[in-house]
Amino acid sequence: MRLKALIIFAVIALSTSVSAQFNWPEDPAQRSEAQTLWTLFDDNYRQGSYDAAKPHLEKLLEKFPKLSTSLYINGIKVWDETFENSKDEAVKAKAAEKVMKLYDMRFANFDGQEKEVIDRKAIDAFKYYYRDAQKTQMLLDVFKRAYELKGVDAFYPLGRYYMQLAVLAFARDNVQISKEEILSIYDQCTKHIDHEIAQAKASNKSPKRYEQIKAFIDEKLADMKLIDCDFIVNKLVPEFKANPNDAELANKIFVFAYDGGCTDTEWFVQAAESYFANSPQYGVGYLLGVKFGAEKEYEKSKEYFKKAAELTEDNTDKGKALKQVAATERINGNYVEARKYALEAAEVDPTLKPEMMELIGDMVMASTQCDKKVSQVEDRARYIAAYDYYAAAGNATKMAQAKAQFPTISDIFTENKKEGDSMTVGCWIQKTVKLQRRPDQ
Repeated sequence: MRLKALIIFAVIALSTSVSAQFNWPEDPAQRSEAQTLWTLFDDNYRQGSYDAAKPHLEKLLEKFPKLSTSLYINGIKVWDETFENSKDEAVKAKAAEKVMKLYDMRFANFDGQEKEVIDRKAIDAFKYYYRDAQKTQMLLDVFKRAYELKGVDAFYPLGRYYMQLAVLAFARDNVQISKEEILSIYDQCTKHIDHEIAQAKASNKSPKRYEQIKAFIDEKLADMKLIDCDFIVNKLVPEFKANPNDAELANKIFVFAYDGGCTDTEWFVQAAESYFANSPQYGVGYLLGVKFGAEKEYEKSKEYFKKAAELTEDNTDKGKALKQVAATERINGNYVEARKYALEAAEVDPTLKPEMMELIGDMVMASTQCDKKVSQVEDRARYIAAYDYYAAAGNATKMAQAKAQFPTISDIFTENKKEGDSMTVGCWIQKTVKLQRRPDQ
């Protein structure tokens, strides 16, 4: 009697609190039965007694399949827990079959539910069946259906699993899947994750988890070795030349060409610039800096190295890019700027200090344009400045070379100066040094 009273109490509470979410039968006897079965199922479900909940779940599905979407949501959780925790392959197979059936029954009994959760079904199906080659085509069909119904609004990991499935399908003999179909899957997955990245950035949220999926998708396609340079040149480049503002196509060309080693072409650089404009990344910026530097387009090279440095928090990468800016400014004869970036590179990454100090020393040594040719001591003080930079670099050989150019003791005496005097080296160098004589004096 006590149990019956508790059930009646639960039914009354249930009918008043959730009647809006449930399609209770109009017939009083059936309604009572449905409410009792739901209470028994729900109590066991909430307590984590999933095995005890299953018989009540089965009766509800048999007699009242249109009762509520909650019946299917919770039923899937019950059987998924069995799949996850059982070590018996037969039990796992039964659990997977039950989950798939629950999804299909939910779709059949509630309008709009297939579109609502088809992506979840696809991901669960992948989890259950990806090892089973005989299920490959079924999995491809459900993922294709998921993207047909949900497009870029699908659950964000969907593309990761779909691309992995494409790799498996391509390697299996029992499924016929063409290169074009693989590329179509790649396109769909890429479009989806690019949308997620854009949405995250627009909401000022971190796109990191989406970018990781994008990298995974690109890597999987590259691993299949489907794309060669001929394919890019014959199929993709003409499309890009016809529509150079197609960012998605540019991104695709960049990724494929980079992975395929087709980087020594004009169209690759154009695609890389478009890719960078739409998805600024350190590696791409650095690559473009190198490319334009090799073509002696130093201004563009310098700007891409600067942008690359701004895009990373890694001190090693930042220092590497700043070092390239310094080297480019030196080539352009902008020694003040070259020194500025060399010092920044050494500050960001102290391991670069010897190299950067040597670079500055070399510029000072080469700056004959700074000599006024009025005073031997003043002109040769430049070599003392170079010596100081070489000393900071720890380069004994170049220290000796600079020291060999110091003023002679006779020049120092003739100009009424003495060793140890402070002198300021002018021109762009602007460094105060202690006057020293040449070592052979």
